Amino acid sequence: MNRSIHSKAVAAAATIFWLIVWQIAATLVNRGLLIPIPTPISTAAALGRILTDAESLTAVGLSVLRILIGFVCALVAGTVLAVLSARFELFRVLTAPLVQLIRAIPVASFTILLFLWVSRGKLPSTIAFFTVLPVVWANVESGITASDKELIEMARVFGMSGGRILREIVLPGIRPYFASAVSSGIGFAWKSGVAAEVICRTQDSLGNLLWAGKSSIDYDEVFAVTLLIVLLSVLIQKGAMRLFKEGAKEKAGGAASGDGAGAVATSGVESAAVATSGVERTKEDRHDRI
Repeated sequence: MNRSIHSKAVAAAATIFWLIVWQIAATLVNRGLLIPIPTPISTAAALGRILTDAESLTAVGLSVLRILIGFVCALVAGTVLAVLSARFELFRVLTAPLVQLIRAIPVASFTILLFLWVSRGKLPSTIAFFTVLPVVWANVESGITASDKELIEMARVFGMSGGRILREIVLPGIRPYFASAVSSGIGFAWKSGVAAEVICRTQDSLGNLLWAGKSSIDYDEVFAVTLLIVLLSVLIQKGAMRLFKEGAKEKAGGAASGDGAGAVATSGVESAAVATSGVERTKEDRHDRI
């Protein structure tokens, strides 16, 4: 607990230090500039105006909704495609060039290309989807292929059902890879989604607020919207990871309180121990019969 408080205090002190540096540097530089650089104080004031304006709050809420829709759809689709890739070699070989192509296309080019067929309001969700999809696909597929094949085969030998193997062996092994996909995917979704909003001038969006601030040379608002985007990204990322961890704890608690007679334990070490002891007992039985 003390260590957590200490780390938070150090992070807060570092943040305050750089805010002071920003304020001093902007004050010194602004003396010779026609258009002054926003200071922390002016940026905070602009952020306050945004958060108290109904239209701006609507734009923020719609941007969050659009990007989260694309992100969640990418999680579902990426997981399904990862299972197919891990299960079918032909599918993996055929789709590998497509995944590399999606990864290589810049967000700006992708946005302009899809703008020909996707409406302006749906484009940010679509761009977020295609940006996050390869991340989820690659991570989940890596988790599946990294599963302990010998442990799974041993569980089948001892009569574990396919559903139980999935719950107690496969999913716990995939969970760290999926968590990594969620953590990095949210960042990619926000960057690409807001970039798409700026490029296609989506109405009622954070991207449009950025464009409006740039057009009116109100760089206090540009800095404030940028800060808001960063804060929302961090908050949503932490919220998603907290939900993920809570869900993992509930599953672990449910497994621990359930009927464990004859079951392979959840952790890989315990599962391996059960399987190994079973093999030794089987060998002893065979030796006795001989």
